[in-house]
Amino acid sequence: MMTKVNFEETFEIYLFTDNEQENNFSKLNEFLSFLKYNRVNLPYKFSYVGRGDGLIPELTLNENILMDFSPDSLTAAREFQFQEFLKARPNPDLEKLYKKIGVPHELPTHTDAQMRKVSSLIKSLIYEGQFIFLEAPEKDLDEECLALFISSLKDNIERFKQNVFIFSTEINIWMPHVHQHVKREQDYSFSTLKINKNWAWNEERNQFFAPAAESLDEKTLDNELIFHLPKSIPVKKSAA
Repeated sequence: MMTKVNFEETFEIYLFTDNEQENNFSKLNEFLSFLKYNRVNLPYKFSYVGRGDGLIPELTLNENILMDFSPDSLTAAREFQFQEFLKARPNPDLEKLYKKIGVPHELPTHTDAQMRKVSSLIKSLIYEGQFIFLEAPEKDLDEECLALFISSLKDNIERFKQNVFIFSTEINIWMPHVHQHVKREQDYSFSTLKINKNWAWNEERNQFFAPAAESLDEKTLDNELIFHLPKSIPVKKSAA
């Protein structure tokens, strides 16, 4: 039986990769079920970013972001305080990520998919909650924006003691960063597997090694690896 997770003692990234369910449906219910299974007391305080951007179309990107920002002062301008908040963070990557929004004062429909996604992800990071729920957060991001977001996410976990649930089929992107892999069992319970920090090396090794061929005796080659050499290339004979 799985030991229940105490989210008040550990602050980690949990990766959900269950492909047996219809991927077009929201995974929010799956995240909430995982909390319920681990007997987390209500109410749950969380931010959530689905596969879409989830922005209010009548508000600019900046106005959407500031909706989840809690200012320290009621007199100073909210946007000014947000800019100061970004500059004050020890990790500058959140500010760098914000600067990737080229036109923050435009409506979402007048911007591209990456700007909208970055805005949604920043909203999730500045909301003061216990949990961050993300579905395919890598979607619509280029490599630089994704790297900045991952760095900012890790900084959030460390500074604000949060747990992050991610659903993604892009295992190669997230496995080097997550701590636990979550699986839904046939009886609808959950199990978690701690991710080996050597995962990246194991993946690289598996590119060069492969399990024994089916035609070979599996009993004698159990748990062994065979190194596959490239096929020999026939050499053309020179004309006499």
